Amino acid sequence: MLLPHLPGFTVRPVRLDDAADWARYACLPEVKEFTSSTATTVDDVLAVIQRTLAGEATSPIHFALVPQGGDTLVATVGFHTISALNGTAEITYDVAPAHWGRGIATAACRAATLWAFEVKGWHRVQATTVLPHLRSQRVLERCGFRREGLVRHFRLVRGVPTDYWLYSAIPGDVRPAD
Repeated sequence: MLLPHLPGFTVRPVRLDDAADWARYACLPEVKEFTSSTATTVDDVLAVIQRTLAGEATSPIHFALVPQGGDTLVATVGFHTISALNGTAEITYDVAPAHWGRGIATAACRAATLWAFEVKGWHRVQATTVLPHLRSQRVLERCGFRREGLVRHFRLVRGVPTDYWLYSAIPGDVRPAD
């Protein structure tokens, strides 16, 4: 399987032994604040990885981002809500707070979206953000995603129906980094 290319990082499929590193930051309140994630423990993250490793056509896909020369996962990027029938998926990404503001989310989003079009042959990648998640909206817009509109009460966020912005990219919208 060809993998997304991200300069400065080793990009590989997530593994069961990534659960502790991923949970170390993914369960933090500041990371979960603008997501619908319900993960609070390593076991919750392990369950996500196990679904990823199921290998079914609609199983989520998650890639681990490890700085070259390092061994600790500092970010993930991938896809969920995959429709093999329609050739579509929703992108997801997260970055450890110690690495925020370095362009990692933008680079990962761009690389994974291009991978989705080139390797998977999908013709649409969508993304959603809760309305106040301006940083994620900027990531998507820098990558070439277009805001399509408001999706009311799209997901439960800690038990509360929450509105989301819907973004999408189709082949040609996302260009490789300069």
